[in-house]
Amino acid sequence: MDSLEKLNIALFGLGRAGKFHIQSIQSIPELNLKCVMDLNESVAKRVAKDLECSYSTDIDEPLSQNDIDAVIIATPTKEHHQQIQAALKANKPVFSEKPLGNSLNEIDSCFELAKQTNLPLFIGFNRRFDPSFSSLASDVKDSKVGQLQMLRVTSRDSPLPTMDYISKSNGIFHDCIVHDFDMLRFITGKDPVEIYTLGSSFVEEIKALNDLDNVLVALKYDNGMIASIDVNRFASYGYDQRIEVFGSEGMLQAENRLPITTLLSNNIGLLKPKIEHSFPTRYREAYQKELESFKDCVLKGIPVPITHHDVRMSFILSELGEKSYNENKPLSVPKN
Repeated sequence: MDSLEKLNIALFGLGRAGKFHIQSIQSIPELNLKCVMDLNESVAKRVAKDLECSYSTDIDEPLSQNDIDAVIIATPTKEHHQQIQAALKANKPVFSEKPLGNSLNEIDSCFELAKQTNLPLFIGFNRRFDPSFSSLASDVKDSKVGQLQMLRVTSRDSPLPTMDYISKSNGIFHDCIVHDFDMLRFITGKDPVEIYTLGSSFVEEIKALNDLDNVLVALKYDNGMIASIDVNRFASYGYDQRIEVFGSEGMLQAENRLPITTLLSNNIGLLKPKIEHSFPTRYREAYQKELESFKDCVLKGIPVPITHHDVRMSFILSELGEKSYNENKPLSVPKN
């Protein structure tokens, strides 16, 4: 495909993930939203009319179209594996929101199919593309804080997701903490050797779903480095996303970003604006940059930056984190 061509996109799913992907597509000149798909025909029809594209209520129609160059999958979790398989078999490159599937077998089968068809399979771990976090990771790689000794990742959601969403989210480990596991791997380039999880539920509706809203994960590495992840489903003050890396020669911090930077100083004290309210605005640049990366994978043949091994390990760590909580003991991480 000529690098000057536009990439015609079919977007599957018009929920909360689909909405921010539409914004990203519209901000990238080389991408053209050709078709939207959602099971809710009234939603699909309305969005298609607003965006002047076609619509469908199933994946078969857009996958059969020769003028669809690639697919973005933003449907509910349980649909991802089957839709990825169908798209690859239809010879369409795929960008999919995580998780790819519910088992290592599903993950492996999709990447094997991508290899057989020689097509990009790009799984969306958007935080790798956030300017603050990618800069921090680059500084770590350049040894700006010396030997890594301790890392801390904080990820607290806002607003509280609906119970309908949480009930379909595959649990806090695969929905939320998987991003934090991926961040630790992205920053350090290492896998832990041991994991231990504590958790609780302060939101009764989440507890009734047999899920957690308050989790602390401790990880140990073979070189003595340790890391922690603390996650909560609801922070009353906004979407709290921070990373701290401590090393032998200093410390790196990626702090919360503010929508505006005005600081009021008076006899009461110092007053800053609230942090970003939720993920679509906090990670707007990251979502755009990851789609730009996917576009380059398709149009320029650049290798997919998030590998089969990356996706496998984030899944394995999420499974082990949940198992550690359920069994109330530290668990060893198998070598892969």
